[in-house]
Amino acid sequence: MSKRLEEEERKRKHLENVIDIIMDGNSSDLEQSEEEEEEDDEEWVPQAMHDDGSSDSSDEEDYQEESVVQSSIEVEVPTAQDTIKKQSVKDNAKKKEYRWRKKQFQPPSVDFIASDEEGTEDRCNWTPYMYFKQFVTDEMLQETAEQTNLYSVQKEGKSINTTAKEIEQVLGMYMHMGLVQMSCVRAYWEMETKLPAVCDVMSRDRFLKLLTLIHFQDNFSVSDDAKKDKLWKLRPWLQKLREQFLCIPPEECHAVDEIMVPFKRKSHLRVYMPAKPHKWGFKMWGRAGQSGFLYDFDVCQGAEHQDREKSEVGVTGEVVLKMTSTLPAGKNHKVFADNYFTSVPLVQHLKEREIHYIGTIRMNRMSNCTMMDERELKKHGRGSMDFRVNQDNNIIVRWFDHKAVNLISSFVGIEPVGNVKRWDRKSKTHIMVPSPAIVEAYNKFMGGVNVLDMLSALYKFSFRSRRWYMYIWWHTVTVAVINAWNLYRRDQKMLDPKMKTMGLRRFQALVGTSLTSAGKAKKFGRPLPCPEAAPSPPRKRSSCSVPLDVRRDAMDHFPTWETRQRCKHCTSNHFSHVYCEKCKVHLCLNKDRNCFRDYHKVK
Repeated sequence: MSKRLEEEERKRKHLENVIDIIMDGNSSDLEQSEEEEEEDDEEWVPQAMHDDGSSDSSDEEDYQEESVVQSSIEVEVPTAQDTIKKQSVKDNAKKKEYRWRKKQFQPPSVDFIASDEEGTEDRCNWTPYMYFKQFVTDEMLQETAEQTNLYSVQKEGKSINTTAKEIEQVLGMYMHMGLVQMSCVRAYWEMETKLPAVCDVMSRDRFLKLLTLIHFQDNFSVSDDAKKDKLWKLRPWLQKLREQFLCIPPEECHAVDEIMVPFKRKSHLRVYMPAKPHKWGFKMWGRAGQSGFLYDFDVCQGAEHQDREKSEVGVTGEVVLKMTSTLPAGKNHKVFADNYFTSVPLVQHLKEREIHYIGTIRMNRMSNCTMMDERELKKHGRGSMDFRVNQDNNIIVRWFDHKAVNLISSFVGIEPVGNVKRWDRKSKTHIMVPSPAIVEAYNKFMGGVNVLDMLSALYKFSFRSRRWYMYIWWHTVTVAVINAWNLYRRDQKMLDPKMKTMGLRRFQALVGTSLTSAGKAKKFGRPLPCPEAAPSPPRKRSSCSVPLDVRRDAMDHFPTWETRQRCKHCTSNHFSHVYCEKCKVHLCLNKDRNCFRDYHKVK
């Protein structure tokens, strides 16, 4: 065994001598100055791949072992092409060494260059329904209806004959169910608990039938390569929705974090995360603004789908690079993430694109950075801190509150030091604890994805389905409503900052009403089995205004004669017997006034 090791060692030294001779002969072609070497080291370069598809090693020892194995099967003297290839592999395998010193941090100029808000003036008269259709387009709904009809033929032998308008009604009913949640879907049609906003739109059996047949991709036209994507059945919808999200000009500050879609049944994509409010479900990567607007997203498909190639920023760092790849460079955007994603090379790579970063960082990712440990900081008391700055002007700050926390930044340091209010157990009073500026910035802008999760959990109805990907689809519809609401609030703030905007609950109600009624004829079902069981007629006067999309669709607005009540359109105190069946309002219709026409007029 020892003879074999000696023989391999001899061959390795011989091969290295040959390489050194060749490199010395071409030193004029490969020689670089010290400044150029530093620039090449700073540039992030993906690791090269061998001919057999395996990833390169990240240190010189692996490279030497690889040379020994190759020398046993190749000729003694390698060609110049092989030598250049191995030299490039060796250069790529080098990792940049960061030198951390306790010196003054120089904050760069990070003034945000805002993009021109295109279309804000055009959207000044938009309704909630129009904002929602900005993300869920007619093309997406039409394709869903076609694929649903095709799937029904493949599954049952006959088409369900649905349309894009009917898919809109399903979405509108889903939004009303989220606002008035009941124990099961059938309760919305039962006599004692029925909800007119749902049961008057579509029959129960038709709605349940559509839920089982909604489809997005033809099962028989997908190639085997496309089926390697575990979300291939939902991919057309996700791709088009993501394109619509990316069309909106991004904000200044963005948070990259995980999004959990609750799901407890069986699926190969289900994960368990005990630290999350919903521990079981599908994990998504998301980049959201401070307002909770989701700009980019992707569904995590597990380790099998991830790239096996080693990266300097790590697997989770690649997620941040992917989520920020659509951000325009040079506008000084700020990105925030927790220690699950953060690494020093990631901060530097984003900095080269003029995207600044703040995040918490783990101890094992702070190589060559020696700082005060937690015990030393604890002796100095709460609010004590230590910091280091590297050659690229990136700073790592360790701050002690209840325990030590490490943060890294490329644009915010310790100054100015503020104060935060904390509870002291010993004195049983509130005290002021010194806090560096990096902590304040992180706490202020890190919660974009958390705001989105909070909003999506408010008015979301949970359907049960055997098809696991439908849970992701319903969640994307909820996110589309939230994005539409955030875009509406942004436009209103730019047009009139003093104007009070409507809340998400009323916004979703108006979107749901427009989806179920705008441009759609009313379908009359079968009469009740016994007239005695019929409930008392509801009050005709509506307590809220009718959406403009419903008022102006010029469809099924029939006048009837009802009990005399105040006109909905008149500014004066006029009363009328004329009642619109669709809008459910009283309107004047006589020789002096025609409020019925004015109320439904398309401007």
